[in-house]
Amino acid sequence: MPETVTIIGAGIGGIYLAADLGLRGCRLRLHDRDETRLTEIHARGGIDVEPGGFAAIALRTPKLAPAVDGADIIVVCTGGNHQETVARSLAPSLRDGQIILLVQGNTGGSLVVRRALDAAGCRAQVDVAEIDNYPYSCWRLGPVRIRPIVRKRWLQIASFPGSRIGAVFPRLSPLFPEAVAAPSIVGTGFTNANAMLHVANCVANAGRIDRAEAYKFYAEGVTPSVARLYGAINAERIAIAAAYGATVPTLEDWFERVYGVRGAGLDETCRLLTTNSDGPYQATGTPSSWTHKYIAEDVPVGLMPMSALGAAAGVPAPAIDAVIRLASILAGSDFAADARTLDRMGLAGMDAGQIRHTFEHGFR
Repeated sequence: MPETVTIIGAGIGGIYLAADLGLRGCRLRLHDRDETRLTEIHARGGIDVEPGGFAAIALRTPKLAPAVDGADIIVVCTGGNHQETVARSLAPSLRDGQIILLVQGNTGGSLVVRRALDAAGCRAQVDVAEIDNYPYSCWRLGPVRIRPIVRKRWLQIASFPGSRIGAVFPRLSPLFPEAVAAPSIVGTGFTNANAMLHVANCVANAGRIDRAEAYKFYAEGVTPSVARLYGAINAERIAIAAAYGATVPTLEDWFERVYGVRGAGLDETCRLLTTNSDGPYQATGTPSSWTHKYIAEDVPVGLMPMSALGAAAGVPAPAIDAVIRLASILAGSDFAADARTLDRMGLAGMDAGQIRHTFEHGFR
């Protein structure tokens, strides 16, 4: 610290990240292809953080090359569906020693980014890493003003290949002091809370989404029966991760470890996470259509690669597969354009042992 950090994506996640890293003293650059997202930030020169903070952003630009040139760390905050496209665009501008960090990697993000860089002819010696979840929850009060709600108390950072974590983690950990190093992207990819929480909730509340009803996504959307569905898909997630040598927390343990909250059941926990004064989910919006990222992102780059990796390891995932199928019917899409298949992740034809070796040592 301080590092020169380029943030790609000026959506809500990129803005929250810029606010925090700016206050930590990083030299910031912010890039988004949509220049209108940058207009007010450019005029202000940064982001106001209540109470009384200001995160300066030295460069705000729709041009990728100047945003990346000379940066130490490049943080991709575009959502999982766009990570391959970003990697291809980055390839000509990268230089030796840079780190690409996916916030977040969803499931298999580092794999598709590494493959996209290679396919685009990138020759620079760069590291690819991912974090398991967004680090903060905030209120966005305006285009250039936010108010933090809570920081996650526990995060994981993994590199691809896992053998590079010793070089990558010391450079990233000052930016995310709550984070620990994960041995491989199995740990980060299968601690993908978005995939676990969003899709099942939407499927179970389909009528509300069709009516564009602004329900409290967790406090009202997670009933005892939805909590049972959460439990079923999470048991399968944990079993698949174990087949690749990773121990990931149950959803109950994850809520307690990350937020210090644990109710009598998952439905009560979700209510508390919404109604507590520091509840991270009090600011959570609700989908108004089946094109919302809770479906359009978390199915193809969250649940579908989990299921595919389960099949490769011989671990059945009937509950996850059922949620995927229902979401596909309700959304009227097979998600083929974005689905992270084994082939797309570079793992086609491998058994579980070969896939695990790839996670640890990379594509050979």
